[in-house]
Amino acid sequence: MKIKSYTLYILMIYTMLCAYMVGPMLSFKAGIPRIDNPMSLLFVCATLFIALFENKRFPTKIAAALMCLAFMVAWSALHLVISPLTNTQFADLMFFLVVPCFFYLLYLCISRVEEPLVFIQRLITVFTLFISLPPLVEVATGIQFVNTSGEELSLEAGAAKGLFFNPNNMATTAVCLAPAVLIFFNYLGRTAKEKSAGWVLFALLGAVTFVSASRTAIACYLALLALHFIYRKNGLTTLFSIAAAYLLFAVTPSHIIQNFLLSLTGNPFLERFSSRLYLFLYDFGSDNSVSYRQEIYTYFREHPPLLYTGYGPKDFGEYFGGHLSHSLGFENPHSFIIELYLGFGMISLLAFLGYVVTYFANIASAKLITGKTRFFALISMAVFLLGGFIPSSILRLPFLWLPCFLIFIYIMCIHRNNRAYMSGFAPIN
Repeated sequence: MKIKSYTLYILMIYTMLCAYMVGPMLSFKAGIPRIDNPMSLLFVCATLFIALFENKRFPTKIAAALMCLAFMVAWSALHLVISPLTNTQFADLMFFLVVPCFFYLLYLCISRVEEPLVFIQRLITVFTLFISLPPLVEVATGIQFVNTSGEELSLEAGAAKGLFFNPNNMATTAVCLAPAVLIFFNYLGRTAKEKSAGWVLFALLGAVTFVSASRTAIACYLALLALHFIYRKNGLTTLFSIAAAYLLFAVTPSHIIQNFLLSLTGNPFLERFSSRLYLFLYDFGSDNSVSYRQEIYTYFREHPPLLYTGYGPKDFGEYFGGHLSHSLGFENPHSFIIELYLGFGMISLLAFLGYVVTYFANIASAKLITGKTRFFALISMAVFLLGGFIPSSILRLPFLWLPCFLIFIYIMCIHRNNRAYMSGFAPIN
């Protein structure tokens, strides 16, 4: 039996995603070397090999996005030659090089499979389960899946993080995937079963977002939920509900809320959540994570360097040295925009901005999609951009790019075919 080429590409995508998800856990639990590090290099090499023999003709809009992504990482690859990289820095760079490879293979799959919507729904389902089930198991059983870099990120301290190294990474991945779940299940889903499955997946992502206690991610998730209800012609009801909740909070004496939050000390997960919420509401200046981010952003804003190739991946000590209260920013500046510019220079940053502009411009002008789908496709990129500020770094989270890739490629393929129902594409109501 002849195996179609896209079957191999689908296998590669799933294999790489699984490696990223379970690699840290296998290293911690079984003591084996990280499988995601060498597999990233193999994935990049295999994709380049495939590109040599595949059709070189692309739809213009797909080609524009791919070229921006390819140029972004190709420029960063100069550091393989010009910088003395440590093993960790080399692995970081390989993870980054995977990004356009994911985009390229996803395009080959979505443009060729008989049921592209089904393919995307299955991929999103697997991705969601990888994100959501492990932290819920952690909370229920007390079994930790990955090692921690400090006691404050341990399970005993209430930091459930599943297969990720810290809760912020988990929350960012969950909230970036949430708009794609709404689009491909709830808006483009063709049956009640698909729409119901979408709500289950969306709820699971919401659960782990709240478990993470990441305030920005929680705000993003709640905003997505509110926007969904507003677009369901329940806008007035939703706005009244939000206003009523705010009014209730405003009229409640602050000492009652403070005492309630401070009383949640019996459970480490509740204690972590309540303490972070307390700092945000009543003692913002004492929040070390916020003040440290402000240090980084303020110094970068006041002293922007002119960089063509950058300092290399996670090597910013020369720039930040002596100007920050902690050395964490020397490797993780808590902003993808800053990290991209400092690490790889102006060319990579401009290429990334080119990808973002290409995404926004083509989604905004796409035909054959509903206004709701278009709106949440644009929101998905906005959430991704905001998500770049939530964890300390997203360089080692190449799968974070997948939701926007899936949305962009699918919508552009609909536009290219010039009709909604073709090659398995869902009809647009």
